[in-house]
Amino acid sequence: MHPTSTSRAGARAAPALPALPALLLGAALAACGGGGGGGGGATPPPPPPTGGGNTVLGAVTDAASGARLAGVTVAAGGRTAVTDAAGEFTLAGLAAGDVRLTFTRPGYAPSYAGARSGDRSEAVLATLKREGARQPYDPSTARTFSEVTEAGPYAVILPAGSLDTDATELEVTITPVDPSKETAVLPGELVAGSAGGTVLAPVTFAEFSIYEPSGRRVNLKPSASAVVELPIPPALRPRYPLGTVIHCYSYDPATGAWEDFVEGTVAVSTVDGETPVLRASIRHFSWYGAAPEGNECADLYGRVVSAVDGRPLPNARVEAFPGTTAYTDANGNFQVVALRDGASSVVAYQTGFDLDGSLTGMPGAKYIEFGKVDDLPLTGLVARSCSGGASLAGAAGEMQAAAAGVGTPADPLVVRVGLLSKVAYEVVAWVDANGAAALVSEGLPGPDGELVDPLPTDGAVITVTGPDGAHVLPLAAAQTGVYAASFAAQPGRRYGIAVDANGDGAVDGTGFTYLVGEPTFTSPTEGATVDAAGLRAAWSDAAVEAGTADPDYAPLYWAAVTASAEPWDGDFHWGSDRAFDVRSLATGEPLAPGAYTAAVMALCGPYAAAGQDVALVKNVTGAGISGEFFSFAAGAEVAFTVR
Repeated sequence: MHPTSTSRAGARAAPALPALPALLLGAALAACGGGGGGGGGATPPPPPPTGGGNTVLGAVTDAASGARLAGVTVAAGGRTAVTDAAGEFTLAGLAAGDVRLTFTRPGYAPSYAGARSGDRSEAVLATLKREGARQPYDPSTARTFSEVTEAGPYAVILPAGSLDTDATELEVTITPVDPSKETAVLPGELVAGSAGGTVLAPVTFAEFSIYEPSGRRVNLKPSASAVVELPIPPALRPRYPLGTVIHCYSYDPATGAWEDFVEGTVAVSTVDGETPVLRASIRHFSWYGAAPEGNECADLYGRVVSAVDGRPLPNARVEAFPGTTAYTDANGNFQVVALRDGASSVVAYQTGFDLDGSLTGMPGAKYIEFGKVDDLPLTGLVARSCSGGASLAGAAGEMQAAAAGVGTPADPLVVRVGLLSKVAYEVVAWVDANGAAALVSEGLPGPDGELVDPLPTDGAVITVTGPDGAHVLPLAAAQTGVYAASFAAQPGRRYGIAVDANGDGAVDGTGFTYLVGEPTFTSPTEGATVDAAGLRAAWSDAAVEAGTADPDYAPLYWAAVTASAEPWDGDFHWGSDRAFDVRSLATGEPLAPGAYTAAVMALCGPYAAAGQDVALVKNVTGAGISGEFFSFAAGAEVAFTVR
């Protein structure tokens, strides 16, 4: 039975065109977007009916695959544990009070979490991301290091002699994080200062580590500083133009808070000379990010219930992102503060020991229950300050009682949690103008995190939600793991996906994308003859031209200009711009005269530009699940002549 509830059952070369998934559903489809999570420590939970005090239980997963991670060292309060083959750990015998957990594993960026040690067992889920490439460094020299991503280059600029070390051979790593897709990776609550601080609006983040040969992490000398550059995500660039000043914070593992406030300025990258980046001076290395204080927040009321029987669950941990963390009361109720401007997500989980085996079938087995709700529009709730103080006017409860919509005391948000399986799930989903489809598979992950001999999952519940409402994707055929539904989707608009992988009523993973509009070349045009000098390829996007696209619509475009005959020549482009200057890949000069073809496609989701290459970022995320949610449209090819 549950320790916290009653028992219940149950010259560069042009890259190849990206390989797009295709399933035989009457037509080949392809798919664009993001996903999320969050973490931290907050209001202490009430005591449980039964024991497990001064103990922290939990699990650690890989950010890219969602697979459980074995061999992670977990340290807190002078105690250490190592995650087992199921990625689970137990820290017992902790002193009472707040504890700070550190998660480390070779090849991964470190992560941190907060918990409270008391007369109950505490639940913690952590997500680790593989660190960036290790780059050698002689600390007696000044040097710029960078890690290129779809948003642009992340960089750190180190002055000579700035590091607090006697070692002469170091390694530098930069681990970028896109807060729209990888929120579970960020440590702690995204709140400025300690509990009761101000909720922050995430923009761009990275973890910076410098290692001695022994593996010890190195930091700056007390009197030294370094400069970091973090690219502004394409969707946020209209909101943060060049010259904008943004508040920046670093995570302090000792206090478990985002602190060390400085101001950064949006400027042009010193690495590529074109990407808008947040540039700031820092005093020590850790997790670091641009996150202005939220303008408006809301008190979000909810209830955590069992996906099996609907029973309210006490002592469940609830994390809002961006927002605060709380614990459910004896009736499963909670209250958190979340950003009102934009979509928020809420995760809830509980862990403990199944004393009589009624939940897991194994008496004494450790269990984890998990549930997630994503894409929460909170604009219908009454605005309040994003700090820990009172509402902007009157008492929060009285104001929200008068508000309409889910998340008020009268209509609380319901978060259903179900047993977290040790099986990993993978989803590939896409949306186009005629509907959406998904392929779901399951299996045990291999050493690289990918599923080994995956099998189709037929019992999943897949829901795609857009401006026209929610659409449940029914199973297309038994033993295929293919789900599909037809509906009229709107280009330029945001679509979210929720995956209940095992069909138990609890959402395991979520993500989002924007349905891309069809691109059309405006220069050159079909049959045109153009000058090689000053040739600039440009195209339009039907969603933008129609004026119906959401403000944050920012697809990625792949465009190529290629010679129609040997010898091969041409140029290509990856990026969010809808134009590029065309020059020969072979010579760097204007194209040679002759016949050429131009092609362009728009993508949104896991395919992302990384310099002149393409990267894959999982944008469906959750506990034990990962995958991609795409949108894709190809424009008509254009034949033209260069003179």
